[in-house]
Amino acid sequence: MLTDHQIANQYIRVQAPPLIGSPELWLQPEFWQGENAVVGQSTGRNTVWFVSDGEREYVLRHYYRGGLPGKLLTDQFVFTGLEKTRSMAEFNLLATLYDLGLPVPKPIAAGVQRSGFIYRANLLIERVMNANDVFQVLRTEPLTANAWQQIGAMIANFHRAGLYHSDLNCHNILWQRCDGSEKPWLIDFDRCELRMQALGKTAWKEANLARLKRSLEKELGQQTDFYWQQADWQALMAGYNNTELNE
Repeated sequence: MLTDHQIANQYIRVQAPPLIGSPELWLQPEFWQGENAVVGQSTGRNTVWFVSDGEREYVLRHYYRGGLPGKLLTDQFVFTGLEKTRSMAEFNLLATLYDLGLPVPKPIAAGVQRSGFIYRANLLIERVMNANDVFQVLRTEPLTANAWQQIGAMIANFHRAGLYHSDLNCHNILWQRCDGSEKPWLIDFDRCELRMQALGKTAWKEANLARLKRSLEKELGQQTDFYWQQADWQALMAGYNNTELNE
């Protein structure tokens, strides 16, 4: 059940609360650090924290700007309405996709801290356990043709739901291995959106797939060890097209 909270200038939306703390604390890394509940972090362009309430693990992310504006404003965005903020928009989209049964992380909480016309934002989602992004997997081993077909079928299912993923690449697809089974997941829905399914309007789907293919080709050209080949793309497209035809 979704609940909204407002504490001073902080707005919080919660779907499934962690077992410790209170809403205004869940979106603060300092809270989890104080509870000795930080179990890891990813230190790429921006830090992402992996935290635990003792039963489940979560991913806590702070929103940052990219490009030239990011050099000036870093993590500040112009407030034009609560539902248009980065964290609330991603939370709402995740909740919709999750309710459709699509393989996305469960959204837990979204926060917006407003100061006049400016806001900062955080998002807390449930962590997909026993999973690595496809880029990391391909650095050590190839995926089977069946795995690529599963990935293609997954993308087709998202497209059938109308999802346009603004940054579909091999870093935003997870490959999970758990209890003898394997499956793909899709992550990072910042600035993604649901689009109307107009008959014959497939350009955005093709652009999504082209972006993913470019990311694989880019990593193949840059990495010393990267176990991907064009035949893998053919397997992915076979899974994609078969799912589209069976709509």
